[in-house]
Amino acid sequence: MPRAKKSRNAKNVEETELADSPVSTARRRSRKDPTSSDSPHASANAERPTSGSAAQTPQIPSNVLQKLVAFSVVLLIAPILAYFLALHYVFAGSTTPAAITAAVTANIVLAAYVYAAWTEEEPSSADASDRSAKRKTD
Repeated sequence: MPRAKKSRNAKNVEETELADSPVSTARRRSRKDPTSSDSPHASANAERPTSGSAAQTPQIPSNVLQKLVAFSVVLLIAPILAYFLALHYVFAGSTTPAAITAAVTANIVLAAYVYAAWTEEEPSSADASDRSAKRKTD
């Protein structure tokens, strides 16, 4: 038995009826105002700090970010370079030892980063108090 095609108006009526269902109305309400008291996430949203509060966000020193970026670049380049150098000049086309060389190189770079982070100097308490005073004045 062939199905009759629905006209565009009939399809729009069905969509309107679905849009007015209690479930969709509740979803629309929760999307409109996530901080309303009926929302289950209202308390979580109220406790969340605003994005403008700079006093609560940690300040990462620029030398730490520079070190992270430098080690990331080395970690990207050094194993690939070690693989191809070992493949062409040391192991004469044998891929397994060249891959092992690349893995060892990656581990050496990671160990160097951990060592550099471990031996990094902590900011003195005077520097920390100067930074906190500067944040309060800003």
